[in-house]
Amino acid sequence: SFHTIRNLCKVRFLLTKDQMKLVVNSMVISCLDYCNCLYYGVAERLLNQLQIIQNSAAKLVSGKYKYDHVGDDLHNLHWLQVKKRIIFKIALLSYKAINGLAPIYIQDMFSYSYQGYTPRLLIPSMNTRFGQRSFSFIGPKLFNSLPNHITSAPSIDLFKKRLKTYLFELSISETMNLTK
Repeated sequence: SFHTIRNLCKVRFLLTKDQMKLVVNSMVISCLDYCNCLYYGVAERLLNQLQIIQNSAAKLVSGKYKYDHVGDDLHNLHWLQVKKRIIFKIALLSYKAINGLAPIYIQDMFSYSYQGYTPRLLIPSMNTRFGQRSFSFIGPKLFNSLPNHITSAPSIDLFKKRLKTYLFELSISETMNLTK
């Protein structure tokens, strides 16, 4: 990803900010998002390395140089930090599974119980740390920890909008407490 960012720096004067954002989204951010559910529970230093790549991409899009401070660039670009992106993708896949929008093999990972009209996901018991990092464990746990106004969204677009707004408002420590 750094190689891609370096190459894009060489041609950034040829592109507008919107064009650069589109290119960075397709070439860098998509790589960060690829299988990012697997990043849940990995060592902090690995997540920090991914965050450095995302910060570099934000600097590229906003026209800053290597040693400039990122500041509010991620927020201005409407990009969640890496830890929050991971939580967003897990929650989104869980929402899709509950509402029949995910493949059957993912839907079959979840068991439901209803409290009134609100579906709650049953969290399977896991004995190992690796089991507790699995999607079948963390998906229900994370989904159940979200506020009801998010989980009961009638459409996927509204769910994404509410979830992203909610995650933007959370601090990093609050984000990590979602799944504890």
